Amino acid sequence: MKTAHLIVSALMLALVCLSAGPAAAQPYGYSVNSRGNLEGDAQNALWQVNLATGESERIGPTRFFDMEGLAFAPDGTLYGASDENKTLVTINTNSGFSSPVGGVLFNMNVPLEPMDFGMTFACDGRLLVVSAIRQSLFAASLTNGELSRIGAGGSLGAPITGIAAWGDEVYGLGQGQVRNDADRLVTAAPNLYRIDPATATAVLIGPLGPEAAPYSNAGLAFDSDGNLWALTDRLEEGRTGIASAILRIDTETGHARKIADAGAVGFESLAIMPESGCPGAEPIPSPVPPTEPSETGKPPAIPVNHPAALILLVLALLAPGLWTLSPRQR
Repeated sequence: MKTAHLIVSALMLALVCLSAGPAAAQPYGYSVNSRGNLEGDAQNALWQVNLATGESERIGPTRFFDMEGLAFAPDGTLYGASDENKTLVTINTNSGFSSPVGGVLFNMNVPLEPMDFGMTFACDGRLLVVSAIRQSLFAASLTNGELSRIGAGGSLGAPITGIAAWGDEVYGLGQGQVRNDADRLVTAAPNLYRIDPATATAVLIGPLGPEAAPYSNAGLAFDSDGNLWALTDRLEEGRTGIASAILRIDTETGHARKIADAGAVGFESLAIMPESGCPGAEPIPSPVPPTEPSETGKPPAIPVNHPAALILLVLALLAPGLWTLSPRQR
């Protein structure tokens, strides 16, 4: 009877956990360490980043340099923009391997000058690409990668390095610092902006605040709950190798709160799946942490609402009672 009572109690607790719904999911984002202190294939690689803790898992090399923009298409395809050779690519999220859109390098058809890209998909299906240096907004062809400028050159009026859309709203993140003619870091535009994708104009929402500093370029993306995240490439005069920072940003005020340091240097892109907020959009299953042990040899944790975790919980509750049973009771 005692054993039966324990089993019933444990099962009821498991059912309560299940009926309460899944625990708050830890958002995972993808980024490329386009700058940093790592050598060889370890740099310019695709990473998966736990935005709640900063734990980062290297997936594999992209085979492209200076990958600055990342964005998930509605069908789950990950796109990236290489500023080194002005190429729009698709990226395999299992390996990091990247392929030029249309099979052609230099497919963006823009001058081979620094652009500092940011990317996002709008609800109308367009891939929007921003250039911080040109202060301009473009739409990218998913067929051949070519960029078409929206509005006039420089119409954004601010060096916007990251861009993210939620529903009909498009937000931009300004560069925090730039180098002047004397090669010194000076403050640029560490602010959040609202962007009109029809006219390519930007309106200031507000400054990010002290927790965002110091950074240069950054990636910007929404999670499936409509929370705005940023992953910043941190730079400070006289210091090298500063880990990138994860920020949560208030879309009403622009205020940023630092959540954690990421596991690598030089992240200036961010893509989260799903992210859209578009009316009628079908949800895409969120990515999960890698199931294989990490490069450090540590196995991934089991989420608390995972079936395996519930089974372990039941066994843990049963164990004391079973251990104390006499041989006759067993």
